[in-house]
Amino acid sequence: MNLEIKDAGTARKIALVTFDAEELTKKENQACQELAKLANIPGFRKGKVPIPVIRKKFAKELSQELNRKVSTDAYEAVLESKDLKVYSILKVDPGEIDVKAPSTVEITVDVEPEFDLPDYKDYELTVYPTEVSDEEIEKEIESLRDQRASYEEVERAIVEGDYVKCSYEGKMDEKPLSEVLPDKPIFGKQANTWEEAGQAKGLGVEAIAQGLVGMNKNETKEVEASFDKDFEVEPLAGKTVIYNLEVHEVREKKAPELDEEFLKTLKLETVEELKDKIDQDLKNRKERENQNGKRHQVTQKILDLPDFPLPQQAVEEESKIIFRSNAQRAVQQGAKEEDIEAKRDELWQQAQTQGQARIKLTITLGKIAEIEKVEVTNEDLAQAATQEAMMLRKDPTVHVKELSQDRQKLNRLRQDILYDKTLEFIASNAKESVCENEEDKQE
Repeated sequence: MNLEIKDAGTARKIALVTFDAEELTKKENQACQELAKLANIPGFRKGKVPIPVIRKKFAKELSQELNRKVSTDAYEAVLESKDLKVYSILKVDPGEIDVKAPSTVEITVDVEPEFDLPDYKDYELTVYPTEVSDEEIEKEIESLRDQRASYEEVERAIVEGDYVKCSYEGKMDEKPLSEVLPDKPIFGKQANTWEEAGQAKGLGVEAIAQGLVGMNKNETKEVEASFDKDFEVEPLAGKTVIYNLEVHEVREKKAPELDEEFLKTLKLETVEELKDKIDQDLKNRKERENQNGKRHQVTQKILDLPDFPLPQQAVEEESKIIFRSNAQRAVQQGAKEEDIEAKRDELWQQAQTQGQARIKLTITLGKIAEIEKVEVTNEDLAQAATQEAMMLRKDPTVHVKELSQDRQKLNRLRQDILYDKTLEFIASNAKESVCENEEDKQE
């Protein structure tokens, strides 16, 4: 057997494994003998069929078995070769095998790239203080009260913070805005909608929220709204719209008092218990944010490393998975199939960029995991599969069974766990630099 290696592109090789006629004859004889032991041919006892009869009767099966033996030996030779670090085997092609002459099996592989590992043991990562201030505790208490607030109808002029049931219709250049923007009724026409007076809300009309302040029930008035030149809804950019606004109902928000009755709803007895609980919850939240922030910083440090050749097939497969996931998410968020198709090239380019980043991270973290002996246990797999089942709202037992029958999905889950554990290992063992400026905090 002779092994020759040729370049076939970025991080890709073709291994040519050649067998001489003597080796092929030996393998064919072995295949004949194995078939002879199993063959049932009338007139011969099982296991006693002459080899010439086997060759004639089972020519097709003999050829298939010889191909299998030669391909397997070539495959194993490639995996064992010290000159190749195989990342994945893409194709095994034995071609036409003739036992009377040397035959070559062509194996296409993506190889593990050569690259310099980062100095991950010397990483210094930014964290933020986890102490909780009195102001933060008071803010959380107010948030809890707000969540349990009641909304009582009142007969008075609207003040900021009131919740108002109202209707409005806009006109631009004397034309109803509902005709200009039929698919965006929030800007054109709304009947019996609720607005928080004085508060702009996301993509809503700020002038409406501001205009409600001072109005009374059943009152109407005109409100002028001027939109910025770079406003995201193009027909409104740089335009002025006149809205006819009518108030139907006014409700005042009343948060509960911080008393015994309120504490009972939280299953607590004293205000001090509440403050202690909030203090611990906020500390835990800040610690989680720090840990997530450290993992994000490690990820970015790896992505910022000099690029190295990536296995083409791995990038292609990862890009396809990301593309399908992004497209599915877009559909769930209301995008139409034709919109996705129209942006297919753009979405595919984004998926490829993300796929390259993912494979770069996976390979780098895999090498670090190998050095640091980070492993995925059966318990890790069971826990991850259960969590995944809960997210998908599936029976965990059924989901685990499905995973066990789908090697590709199981391998991906294993890879994700290894990726996650290695990130955690690096982040947990890195040096920490405490930053006091909360404004610089990474999202």
